Amino acid sequence: MTLQQVLDHVDEMKPNSMTRELKVAWLNEIEGLLHQEIILKHEHTAEEAIAPHYDRDSDPGTVLLVPTVYAELYTYWIMSKIDLQNMEIDKYNNDKTLFNSSYETFSDYWTREHMPIQVRRELRI
Repeated sequence: MTLQQVLDHVDEMKPNSMTRELKVAWLNEIEGLLHQEIILKHEHTAEEAIAPHYDRDSDPGTVLLVPTVYAELYTYWIMSKIDLQNMEIDKYNNDKTLFNSSYETFSDYWTREHMPIQVRRELRI
């Protein structure tokens, strides 16, 4: 899924007055989290080792980290941020729950497809 597709989907699902720049900043947050907590904890390519970063000048056609089939997590992440910004706590809680579920689903998928990095630990006596 591309950056623009996510932003368009969010705007379609939850009409809002948030700026594109703010929504892109929220995408940076989640991409950074996914990169740090999932991608780098598993075997990855040199290309995957580079943390993604987007700004207002980023190509709208940029493909995001998560495959399209799991990309609903982006939608729920941004929708929860919008709800929090608007102080709509019940909606926030619902979207955050949906996000957590989709995040876990993606994490499970990544773990099935990529071997976790084995950390060698020394036993000190």
